Amino acid sequence: MFQIFDRYLLKEVIGGWFAVTIVLTLVLVSNKLINYLGAAADGDIPGNVIFRLLGLQMAWYLVLVVPFALALGTVLGLGRLYRDNEMVVMSACGVGPAKIYKPLLMLGAVVAVLLAWFSLQVSPAVQGMSNRLKVTASQQADLMVLGAGRFNELHNGRVTFYAERLSDDRNSMENVFVVFRDSDKSGGPGQMLTAKSAYRKLDEISGDDFLVLVDGFRYEGQPGRADYRVMQFGKYGVRVELPRTGEIVEQRETLSTRQLLASRDPADIAEVQWRLALPVSVITLLLLAVPLCRTSPRQGRYGRTVLAVLLFIIYYNLLGTAKVWVARGAIPPTIGLWWVPLLPVLLTIVLLRSERLVCKLGLRR
Repeated sequence: MFQIFDRYLLKEVIGGWFAVTIVLTLVLVSNKLINYLGAAADGDIPGNVIFRLLGLQMAWYLVLVVPFALALGTVLGLGRLYRDNEMVVMSACGVGPAKIYKPLLMLGAVVAVLLAWFSLQVSPAVQGMSNRLKVTASQQADLMVLGAGRFNELHNGRVTFYAERLSDDRNSMENVFVVFRDSDKSGGPGQMLTAKSAYRKLDEISGDDFLVLVDGFRYEGQPGRADYRVMQFGKYGVRVELPRTGEIVEQRETLSTRQLLASRDPADIAEVQWRLALPVSVITLLLLAVPLCRTSPRQGRYGRTVLAVLLFIIYYNLLGTAKVWVARGAIPPTIGLWWVPLLPVLLTIVLLRSERLVCKLGLRR
């Protein structure tokens, strides 16, 4: 069972961790919300999918935020103990770095395991869902622009399209008709299609756009003459050049970890190492956070906090840079991203040894 000191220490750290996580997540989500609102205002996506996209994006942000937030929460929590001289009293009672690290590393191990599961299994699925939802939302937005009770000319005026209204789910159009004319407009044979509803379909093989009309009639003949043909259909696909939203492309972030492990592509290897480096960062940043939070009563309240934030930001930037280098083949996969997590460990050893040297020389203020 945890001792009183362990429980007290974890209470301070977890409180700071949750506070930092909430603030960082709100900042990132607010920035993404502004982008989605701008896209909805431009007609790129419908407004009814904004919060679903935000929810999926928030799940992805947690993978990035958790290591940074836990380390910064440790700096804030332990820093408060140093500023209030509580840690000085505890040190006098025999509390050293080993006893401080014990509860923190136990917490870090639990968080790292959960984050590894989320990063390797859940996050790719969430990214795939977000990608598919964006494409579907863009196609839905195209129907809203194309429909809404007005005439639209396609194929340089050779096709006239009209839909009375959108369905309640905004995935299809109701009471549709399409008129086809000859390119030379010489009054030759033409076609007119009417249907109760229509929806857009993207052919996965050819990539062509089709407008699928459901439950309607096809009229074919020459204007002004009575010898025209009438055909009834259940479904009728018409290839028209609707606004292109792009296909559902399986990005590397959406691929499962098993697929990436089976690949020899340096970019796939970099993606796997990135997913593994995030839970490893939980432990390495926790190690660095302990010596960074040491302050004396004469030091500023936020001096070490600002330094910690700068070091953590540099760490994240180096991690992203190393991922790009591995993907481009500038660094062999055997080295990969793993040199970056070693830097906080080396810096932690340097800081702890310098603290011991100061204590032996009696130079601590």
